Amino acid sequence: MHNIKAVRLENFQSHLDTYIEFNQGLNVIVGQSDSGKTAILRGIRWALFNQPRGTDFIRVSGDFVRVTVLFENDTVIIRERTSSKNRYTIRKPDQEELVLEGFGIHVPDEVLQAHGMGHLKIDQDNEIMIHLSQQLDGPFLLEQTSSIRAKTLGRISGAHFLDMAIRDTTKDLSQLNLRMKQEQVVIDKLKEELKEYEHLDQLKSSLVTSEQNIEKLGAVISKKERLERIQQQWQEVRKEEELAMDRIQLVQNMSLWQERVYELERMIQRYTTFKDKLTRKNELEKDSEVCQKWIAKTEQNDTANTKYRLIGEALQRLKLLEAIDKQLNQMTNLMNQESKHLKQSDFLTSINLDQLHAVPEKRSRQKQLVNVQRSLLQIEKQDNQINHIFNKLPNEEQLESKHKKIVKQAERLERIKQLENSFRDYQKRIQEGNRYMAQQAQELEWREQELQQQLLKAGTCPTCGQSICRHENLK
Repeated sequence: MHNIKAVRLENFQSHLDTYIEFNQGLNVIVGQSDSGKTAILRGIRWALFNQPRGTDFIRVSGDFVRVTVLFENDTVIIRERTSSKNRYTIRKPDQEELVLEGFGIHVPDEVLQAHGMGHLKIDQDNEIMIHLSQQLDGPFLLEQTSSIRAKTLGRISGAHFLDMAIRDTTKDLSQLNLRMKQEQVVIDKLKEELKEYEHLDQLKSSLVTSEQNIEKLGAVISKKERLERIQQQWQEVRKEEELAMDRIQLVQNMSLWQERVYELERMIQRYTTFKDKLTRKNELEKDSEVCQKWIAKTEQNDTANTKYRLIGEALQRLKLLEAIDKQLNQMTNLMNQESKHLKQSDFLTSINLDQLHAVPEKRSRQKQLVNVQRSLLQIEKQDNQINHIFNKLPNEEQLESKHKKIVKQAERLERIKQLENSFRDYQKRIQEGNRYMAQQAQELEWREQELQQQLLKAGTCPTCGQSICRHENLK
């Protein structure tokens, strides 16, 4: 323990803020009654041992209570309580401040270790506070009973260790005596029970013989089970061998099958090529027939164009001739009128020389008009021929039908391209099938080699039971 150097009381009973320093040796606190002398001891007891409990010691005007105890080794213990806090604070030199909360009614071990003033435990039910006493307590130990005084002195002198040793020794002796009696009873009972087993030696020899027979029987049974497993393995190996032989027979003509597959692929390719060429030939023949029809229908296009150009020129001449014809009609009417006048003037004996001179000119114009009339007849004939040619040309419905046929041919060409892609896909699948067959053949060969290794490892033929050498494995 360490001596108390100073105490500070804040809001503890009548002390608002009291600070007291103690001197070495005996310290006496004097004063009138009810002046707070006992409250100092209560504050120290409350700070060190959490006594008294409750909150009745808080000053009436205060909302907290705090007691600070300073020891000679500069350790500070602060006990503080408010409406929301109830904690210890320990401060030691060169160490961090330690705050303890939630300790209930017991003093934390850290606080007891800090001040070193614990209670002296007399026995299981009694303990004494030897460092502090109450105000009205009598002299030390005199107010206690004789048994408590004896136990306390024995505890202080160390005699309690002897009492504990004697008590434990007596207890152990009594337990040992009781146990010896119980064991003796058990021994007697076992002796009585062992009388029934006096013939165990004979039974032991019989049991040893039986165990030997059982061991032999177990060895025979294990050998039988091992032979059954070997037989089952042999049957499985034989089944696998038969299966492998069947597979070998299935694939022994693998090269011939492969050649046939290649030959079939070539034949399929040639058939597909010939089929495509035949289809193409038929389509070309149909297209050629259509083209020949169109050529036959359009072979007179140049002549028609020429005639159309001539018709245009003839129409222009026709318009000119119509104008000339109109003038000719006018001249004819005029000539008819003149003829009438001449007939009326036949009785004249005198002849107008001007009119005589105009007659040759009119005859020349008459010849021109006759030529123009012939040209008009020829133009009308050409016009009839052009109309006949136009009637022979195809109409719009026929052209639309031809267009639909061309669209259908384009769709057929697209389907042919799709069939070509499908054929390539089939070729790819055939190649994958060939690769799969090659893998299966390789795996079959590997299985065959593994079977050979197992047969060589077994050393005996599962069919005839003879030994197998290296030169006897399957080919």
